[in-house]
Amino acid sequence: MDGGIGSLVKWNPVANVQGQDIWKFLCAMDVPVNTLHSQGYISIGCEPCTRPVLPGQHEREGRWWWEDAKAKECGLHKGNIKEENVDGNGNGAVHANGTAIVPDIFNTQNLVTLNRTGIENLARLEDRKEPWIVVLYAPWCQFCQAMEASYVELAEKLAGSGVKVGKFRADGDQEYAQRELQLGSFPTILFFPKHSSRPIKYPSENRDVDSLMAFVNALR
Repeated sequence: MDGGIGSLVKWNPVANVQGQDIWKFLCAMDVPVNTLHSQGYISIGCEPCTRPVLPGQHEREGRWWWEDAKAKECGLHKGNIKEENVDGNGNGAVHANGTAIVPDIFNTQNLVTLNRTGIENLARLEDRKEPWIVVLYAPWCQFCQAMEASYVELAEKLAGSGVKVGKFRADGDQEYAQRELQLGSFPTILFFPKHSSRPIKYPSENRDVDSLMAFVNALR
């Protein structure tokens, strides 16, 4: 630190930045990212050493899963596997065994939380009293986290407008969502028209509130 012979100082410009804020920046600036991230690969390494992270798992559990959590890796990331309230990337509480409790997202009183029965009933209706816009999401997905503020703002703007705003956590029902709800990757946004049973899938990756509102206004 004194700058003498053999000294080495490393500076990390995002050391104090939460992971979800980085993803919001990437989304806002339209930076290309690896498509594996939207498929549950939170931490990506070489092919044989990497697998998707399941809901509730620590982000590093997708790497070198056959090794003991307390001894694996080179040491650069071993601080991630420890007991603490929030991990270094802002991805929720962490148990002593290294698994993460991922907090839910899209939390607002202007938004309806749908369970499996609720989304099934909504999809079956052929003559709805009001149109719906629903996001199929996984709380651990960075792209879902990145659009949280926009979707919450959309719900606030549509409150009392006659358009219902909902969310359905689909990572536990992916087969059903892929088969019946056009789920390709997270997030998937669907508009359920008032007088039609088939939902319309939002076609764009621009998930800012103005783009989402334009989509709703074009179909409501």
